[in-house]
Amino acid sequence: MSFDTSMKTVQSILNTLHQPVVVLDGMLRPRIANPALYQALECAPTDPGEDFIEAFVSGEVCTPPLRAILKPVVLNGQEVVGAEVLCTLRTGRRILLLVNAQRIRAAGLPEMILVEPRDITEEKDAELRIQELNDALEARAVTVEAANKELESYSHSVSHDLRTPLRFVNMIALLLLHEPGAQLSKNAAEQVNMILQATGEMAQLIERLLVFSQASRVALKKRRMDLRRLFQEVVKELQHAQEGFVVEIILEDLTLCQGDRTLLKEVVANLLTNALKFTRRRESARITVGCMETDGETVYFVRDNGVGFDMNDAELMFVPFNRLRKSAGFEGTGIGLALVRRIIERHGGRIWAEGEIDKGATFYFTLGTEAL
Repeated sequence: MSFDTSMKTVQSILNTLHQPVVVLDGMLRPRIANPALYQALECAPTDPGEDFIEAFVSGEVCTPPLRAILKPVVLNGQEVVGAEVLCTLRTGRRILLLVNAQRIRAAGLPEMILVEPRDITEEKDAELRIQELNDALEARAVTVEAANKELESYSHSVSHDLRTPLRFVNMIALLLLHEPGAQLSKNAAEQVNMILQATGEMAQLIERLLVFSQASRVALKKRRMDLRRLFQEVVKELQHAQEGFVVEIILEDLTLCQGDRTLLKEVVANLLTNALKFTRRRESARITVGCMETDGETVYFVRDNGVGFDMNDAELMFVPFNRLRKSAGFEGTGIGLALVRRIIERHGGRIWAEGEIDKGATFYFTLGTEAL
């Protein structure tokens, strides 16, 4: 096969490639350039186009010069991989090229150098935008974390400061009722008792607010735990305060978990208290605690046959101080489920609820995927 025929064969092969390619001789002069290269460099295979290809190879329109990058190939046949070149096109537009180059040998042809310049301008722009977004998100996260810490510290301080005037109000109310010689009318006594009830509810709310604040401040002390035993312990504690209310509580087998016992006891207590509260008006109240495996993840649940809720309000239940209309007439501070979510998220898990009005509710939660 003659030299010209061989070159035409190589040209035909390169023309089928979508990747820009230029073949240089040993003097780094362009011998073959495929259509994809002309398209990438925004020129045509005419004389001006050929001039631009030569300027591109010589380094007149790119930084660093392509000749400098190709020196290892010329001198010792060393392959060039992933060299970045900034090229200025005739239109003035600048593109970033990723250059690979290697020496090739073919029968009937002298040694040549195959150069593959790939346009990575859009990729780099996307990487830059992603990095800028990540930096902005990181800065935002730092700001939010600082704000959260300040808010938690503030709520903790306020909660403590509120206790003193509350105790004072409570003490004055008790003196009005029980001080020797106190002579209150029936109506006045009822009103003072209302004050005592309100201060008691306020004290409970402050206590829950303190626990809620501390849930994000205390260090986690995770260890292997039998969650079923923890539920049994809390059930016994709560049954003493049920005042004759009969409820069937079914504790199924629960997968062992990793967690902070003190914080998870808050989770268990709040979920059970919530279930007991909303089943109290049922003739046959029933609460079931169990777990299941879903996509390799253990999902625990607390299910009741209580008053249920509207699924449109499913997320609102976990917002602090937010009490649903269906909760009217039931005691509560509006902190419990928000506290549960905070503790579970600190364990790397998540919580969600499903229910239907007058057909009960189920609270599901996970505790992360940390190995036992």
